[in-house]
Amino acid sequence: MATDLSPCRAAELHSAVAEACAHIELDATDAELIKYTVNAVFRLKTSPVIVRVGTGEEGDIRGRRIVEVARRLAGHDAPIAPLLEVPQPLHLPGPFTVTFWPELDNSSLWTPAELAAPLRELHQIPPDATLPVWDPFDNARQQLAEADETITRTDLDWLADAWSAAEAEYKRWEPELRMGIIHGDPHSGNLLREQSGKVVLCDLDEAGIGPLAWDLVPQAVGAVRFNRRGFYQQFVAAYGADVRDEPYWPVLARIRELIMVTSVLPDLGQRPAVAAQHAHRLKTLQAEDVDATWSRYT
Repeated sequence: MATDLSPCRAAELHSAVAEACAHIELDATDAELIKYTVNAVFRLKTSPVIVRVGTGEEGDIRGRRIVEVARRLAGHDAPIAPLLEVPQPLHLPGPFTVTFWPELDNSSLWTPAELAAPLRELHQIPPDATLPVWDPFDNARQQLAEADETITRTDLDWLADAWSAAEAEYKRWEPELRMGIIHGDPHSGNLLREQSGKVVLCDLDEAGIGPLAWDLVPQAVGAVRFNRRGFYQQFVAAYGADVRDEPYWPVLARIRELIMVTSVLPDLGQRPAVAAQHAHRLKTLQAEDVDATWSRYT
């Protein structure tokens, strides 16, 4: 499915990809935009490379963080997608922050067991104190500060209040949570298959030290919001735990849903299809409609 994007932003992003690729002698002719939610993700048709472009101050922070985390996790032989061996991240006027990744197979219809396996492996790696700490609250504050001008002040205030309440509740439960290395945003769209057949995790923007239970939350929330109850039951069986049985489940679910609304606030006006789905998600949260289904951002 093509990503719906304004012509102006599309031209800016393609120009950034072309300039970034020229720095490392890659041909960006006919680079294809394959996804744009938090980052714009391009596939190069002339070489097996994926180019990710972040925008603004948040994009710069994420770009630096993801490169650091990928390198550190590679030292632990973690099941994660490798960086391309070039100097990065690359910073360009715009401002844009660019990272490069070898293109791996993402054509599989992933099973729940294939998602659970790399998570179990990742969670068994001893914590590394040099990794950044998972902090969705600072991320949210940054995204709210950089929100597109099309978002109303009323909605921004509502989100800020909702985040404050969630942070206070999370801090209450934090001492009860087992900490370790987490991916931060594990779902089937963030799986790739290496040539050896091994399944690895990509999109490491939220990876670091955090509550291990958090990596089970996306599938638990998705069971309702994306009508994936069958997938979730199989995921629980493969991983061996159901986070919904835990007393802290409600606040983790709340944080996940807020992330899925707040993460796209910057540059929202340039993405009409994303903006429409965002409005639906926000409306259902404000109405406390816990059974409403959502669609994927495209």
